[in-house]
Amino acid sequence: MASNQPIRAVEVRKSDLVNIPQPGSYISGTNSAVVAGDTIIDLNANFLGVSNPGNTGFSNKVAIGDVVYIDDVLGSPVVGLVKEITSNTQIKVSGVLASGTSAYKIYRSNGNYNGLSAQSKTGIEGYSLYIGGGGSGNLSVIPAGSEDTVILKGVAAGSFIPLQVVRVNSTGTDVTDILALE
Repeated sequence: MASNQPIRAVEVRKSDLVNIPQPGSYISGTNSAVVAGDTIIDLNANFLGVSNPGNTGFSNKVAIGDVVYIDDVLGSPVVGLVKEITSNTQIKVSGVLASGTSAYKIYRSNGNYNGLSAQSKTGIEGYSLYIGGGGSGNLSVIPAGSEDTVILKGVAAGSFIPLQVVRVNSTGTDVTDILALE
């Protein structure tokens, strides 16, 4: 394999506040919260990384600012940030989640969390992108090393974007099925 080729990838969920996470989720499960809100409840989780058989300890400890992908029961994929670890089985995330059972995955963050709802845009690793769908459309991104939005126009499905980016904005992006390549 060529040494200049990507070796990892992660699905991109468009957001004006959340950066593309590091590839490879480290926790996944099912949110069983029965009330809509900002809390994920998973009675099988180990968010604090408390040692028990079958758990590797610290490597599974959730951190404030980590990125959460939620497959919302209403059919809309959601992206948020861990804003509080309430207990070993509950975390609070930025954004509002629907009630009911929904799958989630947690990824390590790629940027500092400001404690409110957004991540920093500069000084972090960027990714090349692959655009899988959406016809010929616009792609609004924050390049690595910049805080300014750049809109790439006329991006076709099946395109590779060699620009290193830290975030794909939901505002101004109409292409779909985006992968971040590392």
